[in-house]
Amino acid sequence: MNNRFVYNYPIDQCDILDKGKGEAFRKMRMKWIEWLHGEDPHSISRQISSILWDYALFLTVNELRRIADTEPEKEVGFNEPVIRLFNAGFATTQAVAIRRLIEKPKRDPKWAVISLRRVLNEIEQNLDLMTRENHVCYDGLPYDYDLVYQKWQTSRPVGEHSGTYPIYGPYGFSMSESVHKNFDMLAQIHPKKRSRKDRIKIEVLEHLESEIKKCENIKKYVDKFIAHAAAPETRTSFSEEEKGITLERLETCHKTIYQVASFISGRLLWESNLGGLPVPQYEHLKNLDKRWTTPKNMKKAHKKWNEYEKVVLKWDSTSLWPPGFRMDWENAP
Repeated sequence: MNNRFVYNYPIDQCDILDKGKGEAFRKMRMKWIEWLHGEDPHSISRQISSILWDYALFLTVNELRRIADTEPEKEVGFNEPVIRLFNAGFATTQAVAIRRLIEKPKRDPKWAVISLRRVLNEIEQNLDLMTRENHVCYDGLPYDYDLVYQKWQTSRPVGEHSGTYPIYGPYGFSMSESVHKNFDMLAQIHPKKRSRKDRIKIEVLEHLESEIKKCENIKKYVDKFIAHAAAPETRTSFSEEEKGITLERLETCHKTIYQVASFISGRLLWESNLGGLPVPQYEHLKNLDKRWTTPKNMKKAHKKWNEYEKVVLKWDSTSLWPPGFRMDWENAP
């Protein structure tokens, strides 16, 4: 368990009347936060960071390709077969990653996945835990922030007019007020009608699911053209646009996935957002201004190609006959 997500206050110190539900909420929330922000390589934030990083790099190289076409220079050029490989690899990894992120939960635990839809599904299944008092007070914040504010004011030395508000724990009245206001929107409850048992509106989760469905066309593409070699008769419903991947379609899915994940984390679970495009920790564009090889070494490149060509030519299918099979029936007695 990541120490970043450990609670600061035990449940018996939290301003929650139903301690059983409060503890159950804390456990479920911790699990969902781990899926969103944990150290596992398949955590949702890591998956999203990966596709955003790769997309940004692709756009950068693509811009250099555009410049090479529109402003040609003698010493600058891109090898078309290599670029085709570059394009295909990029489109495949992007599409598969999007499919993973929107994958539906599996019934068989052995096929469990970490995806946005699984998080949404579990939140919906545990909607009775998504109450106002759990949302506000799960880690020590007070439920009645006005009362705590009054106590805090009277406890201050006479004449003191400056200082910082407590943010966390039983005296964190300002944070409590912010969380209440967030829950007002989730539950669609006027502040004057608040109750500890208020629950998140199911429409919130349904709307997030409807947003995720915007990426279904990418999932269909992966199922028919990448994960499976679908027969022509199974692809008749595909439009010409759906038979390929465009940067625009990818970016639309990136935006949707990023926003849904941030909403779940920030609004539903009151945790940090995803943080945007990863910040390079080194010169990530290093050597882009250099050629791949020298004229002298091009001979070695051709030699390597020819070596593999000879390897493939030796793949004779006669070796696949079952052991002991007779091959000379014409001369058989």
